[in-house]
Amino acid sequence: MSKKAKPIFIILAGLILVAIGIFASLLLIRRSQAAQVSQEVNVEVVKTTVVVLTKDLFLGARIESADVTLASVPIEIAPRDVMTNLEDVVGKIVKTDLVQGEMVLLHNLADPTNNTYDLSFVLADDHVLMAFPAEDLLSRENMVKRGDIVDIFATFTEEVKTVGDTGTPDENAEPELRTFTVDTMQNLSITALILEVIQGDSDPALLGTGGGTTTTAPDIRAYLLALDPQDALILKHLKDTDATFDFVLRSPTSNLQFNLTPVTEEYIIEFYGLEILP
Repeated sequence: MSKKAKPIFIILAGLILVAIGIFASLLLIRRSQAAQVSQEVNVEVVKTTVVVLTKDLFLGARIESADVTLASVPIEIAPRDVMTNLEDVVGKIVKTDLVQGEMVLLHNLADPTNNTYDLSFVLADDHVLMAFPAEDLLSRENMVKRGDIVDIFATFTEEVKTVGDTGTPDENAEPELRTFTVDTMQNLSITALILEVIQGDSDPALLGTGGGTTTTAPDIRAYLLALDPQDALILKHLKDTDATFDFVLRSPTSNLQFNLTPVTEEYIIEFYGLEILP
């Protein structure tokens, strides 16, 4: 072998060895990847059933049966407090905005009908929640339901002083008791009801049933109202001074502000023309 051919031979041999090494490396990599894929295919993915939304819901929305469905997801991506039963979700109210396809979590739900009255989420920052006694005729007949729009009428007696000719109260005049009937609050929404369920006699059966315990309709003890703090103070003052209240129902779509005149003895006399003629 000549001196000129020897370096060329060495270079060719080196290139061949490098090519063989690259080929062997690629072969090993492919075999390793194929083994990993085969192993992943053989591993069974453990899944769980969760409740997901079928549409977007916003703060305060009530979940209906059409709003949720069941979906199967890998158990490792399911949060700890995810809901798994539709029955536990339908009828609840959401505490935050939720999007379609989102899993329903327990801490995002509220139940205003439970014993803890989970209601603070529906309050604006400038409102308070007030319990108001249900003692009027509509309440005794169980005609007011959660979500109804109502006005509150009140009749109360107040001491007033006679105004003199100068336009200032007459200090020598005795205070006079006057009765007023006013529309104290308008366009209120019944946030929730405090109910007292009275169990009936367990012996008689309901008509059309095979037997069992009967229950009467729950008695409404109080309404929970979300109010401006000043309005809550006004209602408390009237309640503490023995005003007589009546709830009146509005249309579910009504949002009008009525311009009403307080009713007094003079108003009734003038309205019905009851003046005594000389």
